[in-house]
Amino acid sequence: IRNGWRLKDLHREIMSSRAYQQSSTANDENSALGTKLDKTSRSLWRFPPRRLSAEEIRDTILKTTGNLDTRMGGPGFRLYKFTQNNVCTYFPLETHGPETFRRAVYHQNARASVVDVLNDFDLPDTSFAAPKRANTTSPMQALTMLNHSFVQDMASSLSVGVSRESSSMAAQIESVFAKLFQRKPSEAEKSHASALIQTHGLKAFCRAMLNSNELIFVE
Repeated sequence: IRNGWRLKDLHREIMSSRAYQQSSTANDENSALGTKLDKTSRSLWRFPPRRLSAEEIRDTILKTTGNLDTRMGGPGFRLYKFTQNNVCTYFPLETHGPETFRRAVYHQNARASVVDVLNDFDLPDTSFAAPKRANTTSPMQALTMLNHSFVQDMASSLSVGVSRESSSMAAQIESVFAKLFQRKPSEAEKSHASALIQTHGLKAFCRAMLNSNELIFVE
């Protein structure tokens, strides 16, 4: 009221507050009490970590591996194959080509279709209204992130990209951390990453990094 009902002033007040700017890291003072009495951080003793939604996970993987098509507007894309023989049938795509590398907001969904990756991470059933999304944790999510052709292709693309940037293993490890986590790796992380690359190759390292919680959780 004092500022003439201007929302920008209210936004500034909220965003400059200590509660809004706090980290999700648990502190010693509140950790024991918070996890016991306030597991969902409703009392705002810390920022509650949030897993990205299905569309955000897909877009994040595309962006961090350098494959996201940021063109705006135009026709959408499909992550399924449509066939019609007496009845309409929708088959999830086995491989995702560059024509599907646009932001998920341009995905043309169908009520009867099941979309890999998105459905595994709680994409709402398009046949029904969904005022609130489910937030589940299931084995299929881990299996999809490990084995789906989309994630495999993105890991390959990321490994090829960092290989072109540098032939040094240390530089490649730092490049992957910078692209995915926007930070430098610790000495322990460098050691583990080097051992993994020497044993299984750069693609396996990129695949493991795409499966990390740090990538798909907002903290």
